Amino acid sequence: GTKEPSLRFVAVSATFPNVVDAAEWLGTSNCKGVAYKLNENLRPVLLRKVVLGYPCSDTLSEFRFDLSLSYKLGHVIHTYSDGKPTLVFCATRKSVIQTACILAKSAHYVSNAAHKQQLIEVANTMHETKLRECLLNGIGFHHAGLSVSDRRLIEELFVAGRLQVLISTSTLAMGVNFPAHLVVIKSTAQYAAGSYKEYSETQLLQMIGRAGRPQFDSSATAVIMTR
Repeated sequence: GTKEPSLRFVAVSATFPNVVDAAEWLGTSNCKGVAYKLNENLRPVLLRKVVLGYPCSDTLSEFRFDLSLSYKLGHVIHTYSDGKPTLVFCATRKSVIQTACILAKSAHYVSNAAHKQQLIEVANTMHETKLRECLLNGIGFHHAGLSVSDRRLIEELFVAGRLQVLISTSTLAMGVNFPAHLVVIKSTAQYAAGSYKEYSETQLLQMIGRAGRPQFDSSATAVIMTR
């Protein structure tokens, strides 16, 4: 018979649960796939996970609960960020904008006059009014409804370290690589198919995985704000 080609696959995932099945599927009868499960000790940046529970009435809607967390966010960032880049994940676009606007009223993340001037210059080129207002306080937000140019400017600011706080929909965790020193998951419930459901473990791991900047940090923190 024909000789089997000696192809090699290296499949890597931070969240894939059934790696053994995947290895078997990638293997052949002559060359079995091998799966390695690596624990967090091998992570280049040590990750601290913090879960903050906020007791509330069972009758409080998810929307009201999420809103209440917006007023607690500033304290969480102050406590855990060490003044370094912070990525806040919210379940919906509406929550992203609302969270950013509430935070901007009470917190400012502008380091000096030169930084302020940079933010003013970028803000003047933004299409989204609320984004411009938040940006002047050193806070950005990011969701699929923004114009491409606004999204790109926010991404560039955050990656360059000129934006300390970025608030985004959880879908960003699946796409753009935005490592941050602190990741905050603001509420663990998302609205899907007509009702609220908890994030899956995979979704949480994707978001938490954004914590830690190997080139800058020796440690990072992920904070989960939940009921």
